[in-house]
Amino acid sequence: MIHIACAADNKYTQHAVVMLTSLFENNKENKIHLHFFSADFNIENKKILEETVNRYEQTFSFYALEPTLFKDCYVSDHVSFATYYRIVIPNILANTTNKVLYLDTDIIICKNLKPLWEINIDNYTIAAVNELNFDGPARLNFDEKYKYFNAGILLINSKTWVLENLQETLFDYIKTHTNKLIFWDQDALNANLFNKRLLIEPKWNQLSPVFEVDEKTLLKIYSKPEIEELIQSPAIIHFSGSSKPWEYLNIHPYKKEYYKYLQLTQWKNFKPSANFRIKIKFVLLKLLGRNFYTSFFNLFR
Repeated sequence: MIHIACAADNKYTQHAVVMLTSLFENNKENKIHLHFFSADFNIENKKILEETVNRYEQTFSFYALEPTLFKDCYVSDHVSFATYYRIVIPNILANTTNKVLYLDTDIIICKNLKPLWEINIDNYTIAAVNELNFDGPARLNFDEKYKYFNAGILLINSKTWVLENLQETLFDYIKTHTNKLIFWDQDALNANLFNKRLLIEPKWNQLSPVFEVDEKTLLKIYSKPEIEELIQSPAIIHFSGSSKPWEYLNIHPYKKEYYKYLQLTQWKNFKPSANFRIKIKFVLLKLLGRNFYTSFFNLFR
């Protein structure tokens, strides 16, 4: 049994269902127990999730979180308090499973997750992929040899997590280091788990910035074979950052994968809306590329 945990708020229902559809479509040979966490999901959206899981004859559990747990957590930009939900997941599931695979809901699963699930993390608290964040270690005061990891896909040793009292440690860190937080709970996780993390192959978390930098920059984090597999044959596509595939202006090269699985859901007729101005911006984005486009328009702000 693969124990998978996800967390989201109401406004992410469509995207959660698309992600789950990609998961189940590409893991039909696996038995999966989906553990879903939310502090605000309504009955209707919970039912939609459960029906999605049942359609693939998998197991579903829902956990209603207490919103006051996150009252001291910092949020900004496109992020909501839902990003902090993952902090409480291992404690809740510790009596159910010693290991859990946490997945963000802005991802698409492309391959069988069994090889990822079977990675041995007995001697680690988590396993995660490196991110293109070069100032993270210095900003969070840990040795740069450990590198900064992305928390959107985490293989978690829930037993160790509880023994180390990480839930309390992380919430305390977030409360007392608000001025340091740029990437919210991900910063807190890096600051506290940098030396307790197993590095895994980047194909398990293809991050959007890999398409926005040159190969020289990528080679500072990944090997050449890893880069090739990461870009050409990812196991998990992660639409990280503020631009998402369900938005008209998104130009991610794997954007079509989101709509591929969307077609298998009740939102199959969904199309992002755009006025004439937005359509012109999209053309410019395609012609200029995101970096040049962003730099150019920042001049007029």
